[in-house]
Amino acid sequence: MTSPTSAQPDKRADTTRQQLLNAAAHQFARRAYHNVGLDDILGEAELTKGAMYFHFRSKHALALAVIEDQNAQARELAAELAARKLSGLETLIDFSYQLAIQDITEDTVRAGFTLLESIGRLDGLRMDLLGAWIQTGAGTVERAIAEGDIFDACNPHDVGQLLVSIYLGLRQTSSLDEPEQFLSDFEKAWALVLPGIVRPERIDYFRQFIGRRTAIAVGSTSALAGSR
Repeated sequence: MTSPTSAQPDKRADTTRQQLLNAAAHQFARRAYHNVGLDDILGEAELTKGAMYFHFRSKHALALAVIEDQNAQARELAAELAARKLSGLETLIDFSYQLAIQDITEDTVRAGFTLLESIGRLDGLRMDLLGAWIQTGAGTVERAIAEGDIFDACNPHDVGQLLVSIYLGLRQTSSLDEPEQFLSDFEKAWALVLPGIVRPERIDYFRQFIGRRTAIAVGSTSALAGSR
């Protein structure tokens, strides 16, 4: 059994680690990896280099931990949506909008995406994670095909890859700092995709579903921005 005295250092260590991660996410969400120095992160976290090296060997290791935190949040979101028992295509759409909300409002998620593009290429992490996201999406597409929403002829992997590519591309061509415009652009992207994958008799329903999700996302991001 852990004694109270031994538990206190563990709690302090966890707090210090989280301070470092929060500060790093805040910095990496706003500036490119190579423009963020350790002093920037440590200054925001109000910690010393010794405290950082106890948890992370380098800035690179700290950045990788931010990516893993973002990936963990995505896994939690997927599990939460799975428990809601929506249809396969509803789940895909809902997940994409919830992810967009997090990307707009949460430092860890935005930093994770940005870092994945910069340092994720160096050690193959980017392709590993994107491959896992595509595979997860493909499984949900298979369910949507079985439910009669997506055409039988659609290749689940190809659809999953398309949806991941659209989101990552939109982060480059639109602006997360203009949430309403970003979400409007996202709605247009979904509207263009629907005729290519969804059975004609189901398109109107899913256009309305996407419209509702866009309105909810705009309201959520506006409320969170107003509370800051």
